Amino acid sequence: MIAKSTATALRLGNSPIHWDWTRLNAGGVLLESEIKELEKEFALSWEKLRSRFLSGEVGFYHAPTEPELNQAKESIQLANELLEKHHFTDALFLGIGGSSLGPIALLSALREKAHDQVRIHYLENPDPIEWKMTLKRLNPESTLVVPVTKSGSTFETIAQFLLALDWLGKDRWKSNVVCLTDPEKGDLLQFAKKNDLRCLKIHPSLGGRFSIFSPVGLFPAALCGLNVEAFLKGASDVRDFNEKVSLDRNPFFQIGSELIRQFEERPIHICMPYSTPLRAMGSWFVQLWGESLGKDEKGFTPLSALGATDQHSILQLMRDGPDDKITWFLKVDQVSDPVTIPEALPGGAGATPSSFTQLQGHSLHRLLNVEADAIAQVLTKRERPHLIVTLDQLDEAAMGSLCFSWALLTAVTGTLWGVDPFDQPGVEEGKIYIRESLARLRNESRSR
Repeated sequence: MIAKSTATALRLGNSPIHWDWTRLNAGGVLLESEIKELEKEFALSWEKLRSRFLSGEVGFYHAPTEPELNQAKESIQLANELLEKHHFTDALFLGIGGSSLGPIALLSALREKAHDQVRIHYLENPDPIEWKMTLKRLNPESTLVVPVTKSGSTFETIAQFLLALDWLGKDRWKSNVVCLTDPEKGDLLQFAKKNDLRCLKIHPSLGGRFSIFSPVGLFPAALCGLNVEAFLKGASDVRDFNEKVSLDRNPFFQIGSELIRQFEERPIHICMPYSTPLRAMGSWFVQLWGESLGKDEKGFTPLSALGATDQHSILQLMRDGPDDKITWFLKVDQVSDPVTIPEALPGGAGATPSSFTQLQGHSLHRLLNVEADAIAQVLTKRERPHLIVTLDQLDEAAMGSLCFSWALLTAVTGTLWGVDPFDQPGVEEGKIYIRESLARLRNESRSR
């Protein structure tokens, strides 16, 4: 529940992002004594989380302004060098999970602003059909190969990297490979040093799903000609806001605590951007929310949808199905070209159909945002909780603000809930079983 005096809609300081959680609260107003108790919980949780930031254990919070963490200068310099001195037409990024979902979402959101000098391809899943189909379209002479794995031993990534090295031919390794990995340890680092391959470092304090503020996100952005400094500035603006705002007005604590309060009743969260370029943000949201918070029999079930497309698939369920969902709407206020719908149809006689008349003179962008507001109104009428995140426009600063907001909300919610939002024991256990199975299968094949 949210205090009556608490703000429920805020622009996050000087950042180009606005959060509105007015319709998230489904439980009434807190008593004064409950407010004081909640503020104590916020203060204690922030003290715990902040100490992890200040100690250097968790680096994403300071990454927007710390060059040693973000490696922005190194990422930009290497990208510019490759663009100027080589004739790369394509870049093949090999990564999975945190090494791919964030940067894919970033590049997809800003594809209108990116140049087409280098085409970026992400291969995540070690699927043989996708592998062969992708390589058919590429030329090894003009393709940059970029394995991305902080641990340096991610099976899916290393398997594809071995194939890519064979495809490139050893004469091209030094010129056509850049490794993104931990600067101190790991199999990929060992291989890179042995073969004198170029590397950009992922700081040890930046976990995979929070590594977008490192070369994991910044290097591909620089290769595409995006403004890396503006992306980091958008993130730092949100961090500055978080440092200054009081806890009783802090949206990250207000929203996180309310989502936890509704967990038993509403454990499903649907991320629904009303912008096709932001569609991939849903996949990153699923990882952030699922992998960070799904522990100790706690955790929300995150889903991804796209407005207005999925109004025609899951809206009926959202409105009249079980009241077990909270919807996260994501909107863009302004676009470079809203695409105006013509006022009149050319030629023809007779009365214009009513739906044609209603649409003429509007724009596609206005239609999309009208639909978002209408669906939010549908959910409000049915008392189905939701929140709305609005970006001023789709640019680097807005994406930096959005990515940092989601990362911070994840960290705050986990800390409030008493789970560690920065580890993934289930994933690590799966890696152990994979390693054991691969060793067993190799031994069996040798004994035949």
